Amino acid sequence: MTPARGRGEIDMAQIRRDGGGRPEAGAPAHEILLYGWLGTTAADEPHRPQDSNDAIVVRTEDTGPDIARAFRIGTLEVATVTGGRVDIEPLPAAHQWRGVVLGYLVSGRLTVEQGGHVVELGAGDFAFYTGAQRYRITAPGPHEYLVVRIPTAAIALRHSMFADIVATDLSETPSAGVLRAILAELASPRMRPTVAATAHLGDAVVAAAHAVIADARPAGSAQAMSLFTSLVIWLEGHLGETDLSADRVAEAHFLSVRHVRRVFSAHGTTVSALIRQRRLERIRDDLVDPRHARTPVHTIAERWGMPDAAVFSRAFSRQYGTSPRKYRALYLLQGQAGADWAPPTPVVVSAEDAVEEVA
Repeated sequence: MTPARGRGEIDMAQIRRDGGGRPEAGAPAHEILLYGWLGTTAADEPHRPQDSNDAIVVRTEDTGPDIARAFRIGTLEVATVTGGRVDIEPLPAAHQWRGVVLGYLVSGRLTVEQGGHVVELGAGDFAFYTGAQRYRITAPGPHEYLVVRIPTAAIALRHSMFADIVATDLSETPSAGVLRAILAELASPRMRPTVAATAHLGDAVVAAAHAVIADARPAGSAQAMSLFTSLVIWLEGHLGETDLSADRVAEAHFLSVRHVRRVFSAHGTTVSALIRQRRLERIRDDLVDPRHARTPVHTIAERWGMPDAAVFSRAFSRQYGTSPRKYRALYLLQGQAGADWAPPTPVVVSAEDAVEEVA
């Protein structure tokens, strides 16, 4: 699945009236609006920059950044961006995207600022930041940068639980090497994830990100998270039961329902949301498992506690961007001619049109 993109040069005076800041003295003066470059399909392509959740203002001295590759791995959105000297901030008038952004610098130098923190990245370094709070990214010259957007449902942590590590140096955390290796592979132009592997790669990125976040948090945080972990493990062992709920979890662990809900809320999710996510992951795995190639989709869904075909189909499509039947078909077609993805040609928006859309 490849996103459509829109790009245009605009008069930033209009945006600044909506709350944006003026560029600092000495910053590149040529300004470009880039939007629709992440998380968009032809069906939901934003017609206006403020309708997108990835609109950014790029101040640069050249033609602006180039989206070399863009693809999805499971629920994650990935793009490789190349450019020169840039000064980037989110478009003030656009929708906020509230997940976690993981940036990995392939080459060059780059600085990430957010929440009073500033981190300078060299080749091979990475940093977290979030779309729920304004950020700034600057590069003094040519660079290549991998952007991975992780939705809140996947990271399962409130912003307050990692606010102290956004835009910070995490290179010395014990788990940093694992995450760095995965990101380096994703950034490789040779990397063409198959349909069968994409969701698992997404899981690997999220797991490694969680490990780094856990390493970076104060001592004792792991103990505070242990109850949540044990509850999740118990849920995963009972996903096939249709009556799974917060009440069942509370009863099985001799806890109050209110306390169970509070534990999940503290980790940025709910019992029902996590059950749905984990069930969809198990169904996804079975759909592409050769051992279940002849098993009807509805049978697999029922096996994992989702007997309502319509509800299941809608949930699966929201999670993975296509219907379960098409997802399985893409897996069967992988490797055949025409089955590989290729990024589309960017759509260039004229300066006049872009100003009118922002107004």
